[in-house]
Amino acid sequence: MAVEAVEKLGDIEDNLEELSAAEGEDVFDLYYRHADVDVAAHEKRRRDALLAPEVAATCEAILSGDYGLVPKRRAKIISDWVTQARAETDEIIDLKNEIQKIVIETKPTLDGEEIPRHVKKEILLKERDRDRRRRAFDAEGKLREELAARGRRLYRLRNEAARALGYDDYPTLALAPEDLTVAELKSIFEKYERETGGKYRELVAEGIERFKLGRLEPWDLNYVVEQLCSADDKYFPKEAALPSLAEVVKNLGRDVASMDIQIRDDADIPFGGLCFAIRIPDDIRILLNLKDGMSDLRVLYHEFGHAVHRKFTTSKNFALKTGDAGFFAEAMADTWALLVDRREWLRAFTKMNEGEIARVTDASEKAFAARVRRFIAIQSFEVDAYVDAEGDLAAALDSYAERFLGFRYDDAGRWSEQYFPLLYPMYSKNYALARVIQRAVHRHMEGEFGEPLGEPKAFEYLVDRFYADGALHTWREKLAAVGAAL
Repeated sequence: MAVEAVEKLGDIEDNLEELSAAEGEDVFDLYYRHADVDVAAHEKRRRDALLAPEVAATCEAILSGDYGLVPKRRAKIISDWVTQARAETDEIIDLKNEIQKIVIETKPTLDGEEIPRHVKKEILLKERDRDRRRRAFDAEGKLREELAARGRRLYRLRNEAARALGYDDYPTLALAPEDLTVAELKSIFEKYERETGGKYRELVAEGIERFKLGRLEPWDLNYVVEQLCSADDKYFPKEAALPSLAEVVKNLGRDVASMDIQIRDDADIPFGGLCFAIRIPDDIRILLNLKDGMSDLRVLYHEFGHAVHRKFTTSKNFALKTGDAGFFAEAMADTWALLVDRREWLRAFTKMNEGEIARVTDASEKAFAARVRRFIAIQSFEVDAYVDAEGDLAAALDSYAERFLGFRYDDAGRWSEQYFPLLYPMYSKNYALARVIQRAVHRHMEGEFGEPLGEPKAFEYLVDRFYADGALHTWREKLAAVGAAL
């Protein structure tokens, strides 16, 4: 009987893996080739597979029986997926995918011309003309019109589905598989609000003085962070990005080519980059809007971090290959992105002088503060949006922007531009928490190996401690192993 249950669990995982691979192929085509694919159909097939009666029954049998760590962990992950699937109605799936297509197809309009969203991002990061930054920031009028009613409806539907399952709200349901509560998340946010406050205020004051802003406005923040915490684009030419990554991997004792990770750096996507783990570990692809500059280079290293995390997962079980908490997976990616900010990397791969290197590395705490506070603000807004989807969402967004970032949008439609929470619910917090974890991992590697760049033991450490067993051990267990906690 015990053997039959474990074998059945394996069959369930094999089916889910096939469905995931088929969906991954189509989503890749959607973003890279702008193909007309029915992603909603894939999501419904996956949901229906999870809701087959034998799935919950098999998981329950293993979780309540005399089984070892590995089957129980696999059953727990799949059981959590089943709970999530119960909250994914056809209406929710269809609406989310309708929004996804709108985001991909609707371009920002700047001075009467449609521009790719990555061009808008470049303007907000690097454009000296403040008024042009403001106009770029205001370029999403079409998107607002499309998402205002749809966004409210999606927040409401998700919340209703969660409550129908006995949860207080959708955030409570979404956090449960990650072993977090809304109260704990808010407590973590308050902790990092306190810890980052001083550095963030320093950054804002420096930006206001340096660029004669008078006061910080929403279209200034990315520019201030980029100009004060990064180096000139000339030190980070696009054509040197992939060679630098290959050299880093070589110095860590591995070879990029042999990893067979597909990297397409010419994608027109609404995000900086995306990593598609089509089949782990054999088919992993990266899409990028790669341009000159340090911020784009970080995106490359971040997405590569996702790829190696999955590439070196040795588990044969689908649940363990993919069942990490979202913020832990993002932390594994951010651990690679942080390499670009290390003094040794800057010395090895740029022509920056020591003074400029010191300036950038000394500014890392300010950049950390800005990034963490940005994602805390948007995640806090999202929690409120689920609580009262028909309420004053503009006021909710403004309250958190003012609290964490020091400005207000004062714009009734600004909240509806926030498409990321609609497509990836309760995910914004992952980027804030990932930054906290990535720094702990780097500190631990420094204690173990000194400078991790050029030290093959550092790569092996990441594989052995974080990648190989996949999600067999929880994020709490893995953080404890490096003496860290959120």
